Amino acid sequence: MKGRIQCTMLLLLVTYGYLVSAQVVITASEDPVTSPGDSEPDFKTPEYILPCARTDPAIDSCVQKAFNHLKPYLVEGIPELDLPPIEPLTIPELGMENGQGAVRIKALFTNITAFGPGNYSVNKVRSDLKNLRLDLHLTIPKIELQGRYEVAGNVLLFPIQSQGDFWAFFGDVAAIARVQGIEEKRDGIRYMKIARLLVDFSLGRARFRVVDQLNGNNVIGQAMNQFLNQNAKEIIEEMRPAASASIAKHFMSFLNTAFTKVPMKVWLHDT
Repeated sequence: MKGRIQCTMLLLLVTYGYLVSAQVVITASEDPVTSPGDSEPDFKTPEYILPCARTDPAIDSCVQKAFNHLKPYLVEGIPELDLPPIEPLTIPELGMENGQGAVRIKALFTNITAFGPGNYSVNKVRSDLKNLRLDLHLTIPKIELQGRYEVAGNVLLFPIQSQGDFWAFFGDVAAIARVQGIEEKRDGIRYMKIARLLVDFSLGRARFRVVDQLNGNNVIGQAMNQFLNQNAKEIIEEMRPAASASIAKHFMSFLNTAFTKVPMKVWLHDT
């Protein structure tokens, strides 16, 4: 009799434990995992955006495809994002100053028209989208620039002051853009703002032509052209940090124009 009671109690305990376990499982299943975008409305995905997912194990490849997919739309411009065409690309002003080394000059370039940026290719991406970091490796076969210039300073030991029209050709352009974004919320919707953009580049070929209009003497312009083209590699290397900073400043503004208008949920899915 005693053994039967013990067996009955054991059976009840086992049954109770099973029910408790089942209840725990059921309770857990009633509390689904949520993501930040669940509280946001659904948005239509524009044709120029290929969305990527944070959980995609091949997210670097996805981001690379997304930027290359965007190219023909950037070439024509995207009015709804207030993005002008990048082919040709017009830049109202680029200023740069270099106070060290053999080339110590202050230069201002205005009314710049650039032909060739629309042929860019993103060849490699390294991303950490949890922290909104992107490294983009780009190449551009060639870029031609034309516009106005003002320059003053010293090149080697020679003082220089000139202004006028300029033309430049750069071939086999390779660049790295390092993007650091931050998340912003407006009306409960998440956007990414670019807080920092660093640019570095290298050039395979370079040629310059200037038409000096300050000194009223074609000899000055001819001498400058000869000097620039004979020493193009050294001059570019000296001016690269200043040029990189100026280019980054311009494109940071360009990219923020777009990113601050497109909710993160549109281009970066949480799952």
